[in-house]
Amino acid sequence: MDGRKYVSLDGLRGVAALAVVLYHLPGPLHALAPRGYLAVDLFFLLSGFVLAGAYEARLRAGLVPGAFLLIRLKRLWPVYAVGVVLGVFVFSLVRALCPEAGFAFPHETMAQAILTSLLFLPQFAAYGGPAFPFNAASWSLSVELFGNLAYAALARTLRAPLLAALICVGLAGVALVALKTGTLDVGVSPSNLAGGYIRFLFSFPAGIALWRLEAAGRLPTMRSPLWLAFAAAAFAFCGGGGGAARDIVTVVFLFPAILVAARGNPRSARLARAFAWAGAVSYPLYVLHPPLVVALSALASPSALPLASLAVLCGTIAAAALANRYFDRPVQALLRRPPQADAATIPARGGAD
Repeated sequence: MDGRKYVSLDGLRGVAALAVVLYHLPGPLHALAPRGYLAVDLFFLLSGFVLAGAYEARLRAGLVPGAFLLIRLKRLWPVYAVGVVLGVFVFSLVRALCPEAGFAFPHETMAQAILTSLLFLPQFAAYGGPAFPFNAASWSLSVELFGNLAYAALARTLRAPLLAALICVGLAGVALVALKTGTLDVGVSPSNLAGGYIRFLFSFPAGIALWRLEAAGRLPTMRSPLWLAFAAAAFAFCGGGGGAARDIVTVVFLFPAILVAARGNPRSARLARAFAWAGAVSYPLYVLHPPLVVALSALASPSALPLASLAVLCGTIAAAALANRYFDRPVQALLRRPPQADAATIPARGGAD
């Protein structure tokens, strides 16, 4: 990333992923992060900052959109495919054990639904369920991937005026969506898919703009302690009043301020390792938790829900850590390995998530 490493942003990703899981968990744990859906906007912002730092120069130098898309697919698809397969298994299991749950299913065959999910393609026709029937969180990864492709196509011409115009359009869209629906918790179902792209349209370009300011040395150095940025992120996901106005202020003002404040690195080597671990685990945690939450909601009795929710939270974190260490890291290392004959001529990978 332009020779710079922002370990604290890895920790911030971990906090955001945990907030999403808490938001989706039923029972008392949900109350810890009732606005955890806003973590997606923070992910988009961080993605714009990190990807611009890692790839914008290469895109302007001639890296074609197709090659950039392949880089992103290599990074996202392996764990994503595991999440889809897990979702198919849980859906089939719960439907067999609890037919009374009445889970909605798209108007297509199981094979068609699996194929479209694996291709990051949502359900466009409303059917009473999420746009991605086996893993509801997939919607944001689909938006991210197609948004990344658009960014790669525009990178050479994405000068400051156009970038500012995109941010302004995204800002207006975010405000309109939040005021119309009363929340920014949109993008999950076929009926509000467009809202997810609107959220991306503000936060991702804002992240790019922040990176450009950082690269130019124009972002201020925050003298506040690093823990304050993490406390602000936790506050953003907590409850309280405010409704749509609070969502807008959080996404438009608070998250960019948190990114600016958190881009420094911790002085403690132990804390730096913890942040790096949290960042590495954040993606599998985000991808693997929805099917497990579905199983919990369908199979756990109301009396057992608090303890079962805690068990699922701990189990999901453990599963994400194992998936990162024993699946994602080896697969990524394999995918980064150049063909033996071309090893001397292929440039190094940018290294961004």
